[in-house]
Amino acid sequence: MFTNGTRHLDLNNEGHSRWHEADTIQTLNEEYNPNDTYNNSDCKFHVLFAQGHVSTTPVMFYYNLVQPTDDLLHSELVSLQAIDIMGKEFISVTDAKEFYKKYSYGMGFSMRKDRVSRDTHGLITIRRWVCSKEGYRSKKNVDRTDRVREPRGQTRGGCRASFRINLDMDKMLWVVTEFVTEHSHMLSPGNHSQFLRSHKNVRDSDLAQVQSLRSVGMKTSQVIDQLVDQAGSYAAVGHIGKDLQNRLDAIRRSASHNSDADSIISYMTAKSEMDQRFFFRYTILEDDSMGNLFLTDSVSRCDYRYFGDVISFNSTYRTNCYNRSLVIFVGVNTHTKTTIFGFELLVDETVETYTWILQTFLEAMHGKCPISVVTNGDNAMGKAISLVMSSAVRRLCSWHLKRNVQTNVSDSGFTQAFSHCMLTYMIESEFETQWLKAVDTFGV
Repeated sequence: MFTNGTRHLDLNNEGHSRWHEADTIQTLNEEYNPNDTYNNSDCKFHVLFAQGHVSTTPVMFYYNLVQPTDDLLHSELVSLQAIDIMGKEFISVTDAKEFYKKYSYGMGFSMRKDRVSRDTHGLITIRRWVCSKEGYRSKKNVDRTDRVREPRGQTRGGCRASFRINLDMDKMLWVVTEFVTEHSHMLSPGNHSQFLRSHKNVRDSDLAQVQSLRSVGMKTSQVIDQLVDQAGSYAAVGHIGKDLQNRLDAIRRSASHNSDADSIISYMTAKSEMDQRFFFRYTILEDDSMGNLFLTDSVSRCDYRYFGDVISFNSTYRTNCYNRSLVIFVGVNTHTKTTIFGFELLVDETVETYTWILQTFLEAMHGKCPISVVTNGDNAMGKAISLVMSSAVRRLCSWHLKRNVQTNVSDSGFTQAFSHCMLTYMIESEFETQWLKAVDTFGV
């Protein structure tokens, strides 16, 4: 029996899980987070499969969440059918994921996430996992004729194997509603499962050992040989040298990014000491890395004072190294030359980020708001402008409009006619005549 306050659920009845559980109690005044692990510290059970089903004798362990046991045998997993799993209930999404991961490991295929749905509070109501070979590669990528490099090998073959859970709002449990076991491809042998993508695992202990040995001059390949010797075989290690190298590279990149951020801050601090009107602001993320960055100097601030009635900015440019959007505030001086008012590096392109950037920009420019702002059609950017620069008129960039016409219509003649209507000075009646003529001529 599973007790939740005064409610009793008999999981042995039809329609409920075949996994038998020890008695557990959660009182009504205890906080329960169904998206996380089960937070009742008295939960002391795991379950075992036996002859294709589940043993009626629970195995007791002192953990704070229910997970599939490590004692599941390959032969027991192979014998599982949909009838054994359908209707089974999980306390958390994590439990369901661990179960399917264990199942896919035993069967010899790699799993991946598929569909997820959440309610208005962010609670997961539907979660689906599939075989990594589910679906097919997009046809537009397969039929491309302008390739420079050879395409990657096909990794998907329409496999239908899947596992899905739905949240039962009355019980606050996740119920299995889909379990397809058939595959359209050969499964990996049992001694190869640990090398499948979803099952590769570089343990923290292995990573610490590698970093320690590399610090005294050992090569990564030599450290891998030592790990294999300690474990007894490559299968027991659980990953290959490339996986370990990727983890080390990720750690080095993270350290490099933090070092670069420190260098930028030091440079800007020194610059502000040389230029009293140099202005910069930045934010710090939860992991103590640099977030958004804004900077402008005395020349740009002076130019904005005289030529800042119309400004333009967009987030078209993105660097490959840091994956940050570069935004440049620009205008035009009396000699029709481009004038730069400021630079920004954005961690993302949300309303909150754009709001911070615009507020910081106005702070640097002593609160002077532009009359017109020229941007692309980004919704988040438009909303931030209406919040921070409510008196400014937002205009769409003609270059972006022309590019959208080329992309969606793909007719050079219409693009030329569209540009003529957009850029030529004319009264309203003339514009209507020219526009209707272009629409009629090109049949759009």
